[in-house]
Order: sequence, then structure tokens, then C-alpha cells
Amino acid sequence: MSTPPTIIISEPDPMISGVLRVEFSRWDFAVLLAGNSAEAEEYASQTVASLVVLDACVAGSRAYEACARIRRRRGYDGRPIVITANEVSARTRAAAEKAGATVLLPKPYSMMDLFRAVTPHVAANDPLLMTATMRQGVADARAQEWKTGPTPEWRAGGESALSRNGLLLPIVRGRGVKMPLVHGGGR
Repeated sequence: MSTPPTIIISEPDPMISGVLRVEFSRWDFAVLLAGNSAEAEEYASQTVASLVVLDACVAGSRAYEACARIRRRRGYDGRPIVITANEVSARTRAAAEKAGATVLLPKPYSMMDLFRAVTPHVAANDPLLMTATMRQGVADARAQEWKTGPTPEWRAGGESALSRNGLLLPIVRGRGVKMPLVHGGGR
């Protein structure tokens, strides 16, 4: 069993970072979540990650400076470093290029957007592209984006093309929790 590629993600929003952690873990990556660029730099000082994603959307973010410092670290000269921003303009492109970012990616982005952006910048045999899902390529139904086509037909027993391909979430049925009814506005 080989060690999974490590990805450092700087994302201050706990909901977005949680989704990214789940998605990358599902794709067989080891994920180091950082709440800010300084934490991402700390992780980068301890390991050479296969990919670093830095968020520049928060006011006062030091993503560009962190990118430049990580890029100068040993082992990061050829590694992809992605800066995500709400707005991609000539100014943000110039700042990302000056910092040594591989890609400036607009938010919101999908996992496939991220991989499409970095794939041209890494070798075909790079560990980043050699995980189980990536080896199967976009033919893997879990990694595909929805494509328009005929409406899936339901089969006997309630099985559909979507459920066979793992694109539907399971339905969990339970008793639920009764919430106490609160009357009036006073105590």
C-alpha cells in the first residue's frame, strides 16, 4: 500500500473546507486543512505536498506572500500551487504570477476545474494524477460532471441509471426527533 499524495488546502470557511476534505479524501488524497495562509505555510514546512491550494478571498489574506514563501521552499519548485480568488483580473493575475502561483482559479470551482487547471503543469506519472480515481480518468462516474442526455429510465425494483452509477445519495429513514413546542414569547 502506497502513501496517498498530500494536499494542503487553505480555506477559512469551515463549510467549504469540510466539503473539500471529503471530496479529496474520497479521491484517495491525504488532506491537511489550514484555516489561513500562515497555517498552510506551517504545513509546507513539515512536508512537501503534491498540491497546495491557497485562498485569497478573505480581506487581509496573505495568500500571495505565502505562495512566494512556499515556492522558495525545498521541494516546491515544480509542485503546483493554486491561488483561489473571487475575482480574476489583470491585477490578481499579475500578483499570482509574481508570487509563483501555478494557477489563479476563480471561486467557486469544482474538483474537476482544479484538476483541469493543474494537469498541464505536472508530469503524467506525477503522484497527484496517479490516485485510484484519477487513474481511471473522467470515465469514473463519481468524477464526472453531469452531462445532458436522455432522462434515465426507472427499472423494476426502483433502480435507475443514476442509482446504479452511484450518483444518488442513499435515503436514510428514521424515527426523527420530536422538538418541544414553545408557546408565547416570555419566560
